[in-house]
Amino acid sequence: MDNTNSFTSPTAPILVATLDATISSSTAITLGSTTTYIEVTAIDKAILLKWDATASTSAFDEVIPANSTRTFYSKGKVTANFIEEQATAHLICLEK
Repeated sequence: MDNTNSFTSPTAPILVATLDATISSSTAITLGSTTTYIEVTAIDKAILLKWDATASTSAFDEVIPANSTRTFYSKGKVTANFIEEQATAHLICLEK
């Protein structure tokens, strides 16, 4: 796995907060023009992330393990697309 896009949480104000408790199909979040980082938390099950395209269990760029938080550099990206690895996953995405 390529960790070059993962960072520890930068200190920045939260621009947009998204909670998706029903992430059974791909959920697309259009990133703001001033968004530089996203902080993604997977609750209960792992979440899969695909940049600028539909996420699926066979097409993803990043994995956020269950009950963990990861921060990604998102500058230049238009959308972050998420899908649950298994049923009952919950997603929290903070744009910074």
